[in-house]
Amino acid sequence: MNETIDFFANKVFFISFGQIVFMFLACFLCLLYGKYKTGLLVSYFFIFYWGFVSNRLYWMELFGDSGIGLMMYFFSATSVALMGVISFFQHDH
Repeated sequence: MNETIDFFANKVFFISFGQIVFMFLACFLCLLYGKYKTGLLVSYFFIFYWGFVSNRLYWMELFGDSGIGLMMYFFSATSVALMGVISFFQHDH
């Protein structure tokens, strides 16, 4: 348990408080009006943005000049974005 606390205590997160508040407000409004799928998609795209777009420099530094690492980053980001776009067109779930 102490290892987990030490791990998070020594990290710096670069997500602004305004973005977090906006995400929670948007998800709250979606839940309030019964738009559950839209609320899930809003949270999904915020997590995508925070994980891949805003931390792009971290991933580039981690992979360096590794072509395989950059291809994995590109493939992962593209597949996550594609799953989100496809979910917009599903009406039966």
